[in-house]
Amino acid sequence: MIAHYSYMVLLIKFVINTSFSLQAIGSLNPEIALNSINSQLKLLVLTFPRLHIVWSSSPYEMASIFAKLKCDAAVPDVDCAMAMGQDSCSVEKESIYAQHPIALLQPLPGVTLRNYQGLAKKYKSISDICAASQDDLTLVLGAEAAAKLYKFIHDSSSK
Repeated sequence: MIAHYSYMVLLIKFVINTSFSLQAIGSLNPEIALNSINSQLKLLVLTFPRLHIVWSSSPYEMASIFAKLKCDAAVPDVDCAMAMGQDSCSVEKESIYAQHPIALLQPLPGVTLRNYQGLAKKYKSISDICAASQDDLTLVLGAEAAAKLYKFIHDSSSK
């Protein structure tokens, strides 16, 4: 979403008339734990600083929030929204790839939102990409992108 939309919102709904608290401020733990909702929210905010978090206590309040957010905005075109980020060759869904290696790949020189899937299809691991020749990378990424990636991986002066 961050690559294609300027405004991102995570809506969190909690049950009305119940005590709501993630954790008392005095007991916040700086450690990251995989099974902790607090840790997951911390990681979301750190990873996506432009993400807006909205809290809602009821479906009525949610509808009100959506109405206010949409105020003076055009009605979105469903087909356009579904095609957002897809190129003309019908890119496969990202969910078929492991997200951690993809997140590691995308910031590398020469790797873009349009070509990382070719790397994911051809190479089974990051080490396989690092072991690939520039010619092999060129077949997947194109000459310019492959040269950038190969230089980044193999040029000791860039580290």
